[in-house]
Amino acid sequence: MKEKIIIIIPTFNESENISQMIETLENDIFPKIDRYNMNILIVDDYSNDGTAEIVKRKMLKYNNIMINQDKKKGLGEAFKRGIKFAIDKMDAGAIIKMDADFQHNPIYILDFIKKYTEGNDYIIGSRFIKGSKVPRNWSLFRKLLSKYGGLLTRSILFFPRIDTVKDVSSGFKLINVKNVLNKIDLSKISDGFCYTTEIMYKALNIGIKITETPIEFELREKGETKMPFSNILTTLRAVLMLRFSCKKYL
Repeated sequence: MKEKIIIIIPTFNESENISQMIETLENDIFPKIDRYNMNILIVDDYSNDGTAEIVKRKMLKYNNIMINQDKKKGLGEAFKRGIKFAIDKMDAGAIIKMDADFQHNPIYILDFIKKYTEGNDYIIGSRFIKGSKVPRNWSLFRKLLSKYGGLLTRSILFFPRIDTVKDVSSGFKLINVKNVLNKIDLSKISDGFCYTTEIMYKALNIGIKITETPIEFELREKGETKMPFSNILTTLRAVLMLRFSCKKYL
C-alpha cells in the first residue's frame, strides 16, 4: 500500500483561489507522482464567501479530498487542527503545508517529493537560498521585514551558526509524521504566525536534519493577504521565548 501524503491547505475566504488550486493539484501535479497516495485536506475557518461549498463540490468530483471546519482561531491553530485530522482520519505518513493563493507554486511539490524519497524528513520551500526568488513588487516594508526580521530571528535562534536554516518562517514545507510530528507536542505550539518557526526549531531539537529547496515566491493574484503586519513585536517575543525555553539545540 502506498504511503499517504496529505496536502494541508488552510483557508479563510479563498473562494477566488481554491477551485483553481485543487484542479492544478489534481490534474498537473498528482499525475506526476507515482510512489505516494496524494490527498488534499482543506482546513477552513468557516469562510463566509463560499469557499467550503466550492470544496464540497470538488469532493464529489475527486475522492481524495476532505474538509475540516472550525471557527477561526489563528493560522497556527488551523494548521495544528489539520495535522491532527490528517493523522487521525486520513492516515498521513507525511504532510505538506501550503497556501491556497498560489504564492506557493504547486510545481515545487515535486521537488519536495524527490527530497522526501531521498530520506529527508523535513523539507522547507526556501525564499532565501541560491536559486530562490521573492517578488520584485514587494513593498519596501515587506522587503525590510523579510530581510532583517528573518536575520534577527536566525540570530536569536542559531547564533553563531545563523545559516543553520535560511528561511525560518516559510509556510511551504513537507514534514514526516512518524519521525517529526509524532515527537513534537503540538499543544504547546502557538496559534499565531510564529507557529511555523516553532515547529521547525523543535524539529531541530529532536535531532531532525532539515533541508531547504529553493522556490520562487509569488505575489498573491486574487483575494487579500492574511499577513498581519501589526504582530512584529508579538513574533519577536515568541522567538525569544522559544530560544530560551528550548536550550538543547546549540
